[in-house]
Amino acid sequence: MFYQPRLLHRIYAWTRGRFWIPCPICKRGFGEHEWNDGHELWLTERDSVAVCPHCGDRAAEMNSESGLPGDAPFV
Repeated sequence: MFYQPRLLHRIYAWTRGRFWIPCPICKRGFGEHEWNDGHELWLTERDSVAVCPHCGDRAAEMNSESGLPGDAPFV
């Protein structure tokens, strides 16, 4: 996959008013425009944090190991 510099993504997120946060797994910054639905690391049964596109599979593994609802539908 083609790698795009983080600075371009950060500028895009900032100019569009989107969030820019560090990934809780790899600590690399990513923007809301890159976030994919379902790429979340569950902290409790009700609380989760977004993870970058590169860590989505790892977050799913961590969710299944912890027994938290990684793919449960929102109620």
